[in-house]
Amino acid sequence: MRTIDPDKPRASAADRPPRRRRSPIRIELDREVLAAFDKRAALAQLGLGLVAGWLASWVVGGSGLIRYTITGLVGSFVGGILLERLGVDLGIRNPLLARIATATIGASLVVLLARLLA
Repeated sequence: MRTIDPDKPRASAADRPPRRRRSPIRIELDREVLAAFDKRAALAQLGLGLVAGWLASWVVGGSGLIRYTITGLVGSFVGGILLERLGVDLGIRNPLLARIATATIGASLVVLLARLLA
């Protein structure tokens, strides 16, 4: 049991160190999956998204580096699905340029759709 010394001044709340609250959510990382994650491919995809978002901003307008990247990444996903479902072949032989063109088309559609909904 703790005894209280009446001669000792009580510490105020500001003097005590802050309490750390534990989150009820526990996150665990699988180290094998993290080690197998291809960091170069992820960086390449971010670069592709940045270029596609920048090109889409020329087509439909917009600005901001983060907005370019997000728009380009979402656009690459949307453009890839849309062109595949419609059976459209852009006829570009270079795979990198074909991906950039597909992502730019998708990013332009994403921006136009966002403007219509806003």
